[in-house]
Amino acid sequence: IFLINLAYILKMSGIKKFLSISFLSLTFATVLAVPHENKGRYLYEQDISSTGAFIARWTPDVENSVIYFEFEAQTQGWVGVSILLPDIVDQVGDQVIAGVYEDGTSYIQDRYFNTSIPHPERPLRPIDVQQDWVLRYAEERNDKTIVGVSRPLDTGDLYDGPVIEDIVLKLSWAYDELDIIDGVAPDHGPTFGAVYVNFLNPEV
Repeated sequence: IFLINLAYILKMSGIKKFLSISFLSLTFATVLAVPHENKGRYLYEQDISSTGAFIARWTPDVENSVIYFEFEAQTQGWVGVSILLPDIVDQVGDQVIAGVYEDGTSYIQDRYFNTSIPHPERPLRPIDVQQDWVLRYAEERNDKTIVGVSRPLDTGDLYDGPVIEDIVLKLSWAYDELDIIDGVAPDHGPTFGAVYVNFLNPEV
């Protein structure tokens, strides 16, 4: 009876499949690919590409010191964002890359970059030892990739750059038509950009 009821509940809730999260053999987890409606789920929404190619939605939970994001990009490849202080030449920035493979499994990578290192010698977005980003869901729908992620406002990680607080930060975005292969994210080419935003008080 329990199995029958569970199957019925899963069917009625729209749960279609399991997505396994792989991360370069460093982190493994599973999440459910749950169809969801975007409208009203997040406090804030911004077209950070200004063309509709990349939409950011987020809800800060200051009481629990966490922020929830949803990123929607016009691609079936990887989707990535970076958070850093604006107009600072030498700094470390936080970066997350996520997506869904053709077989339905999803992936996430917590990376960072150091702008103080000259570009020719700079490693390509090294993997962060301390994994702070959490993949909550990921799916491909209507030729778009939609990922829901979260991270602490203050990760306590020196490689994560700025604390997300009531200040304006730089949010860089990028995506590609290809997925991560063997842990390596293909170059985004021309599909990237950046905006300035106060995640806790966007009205400012």
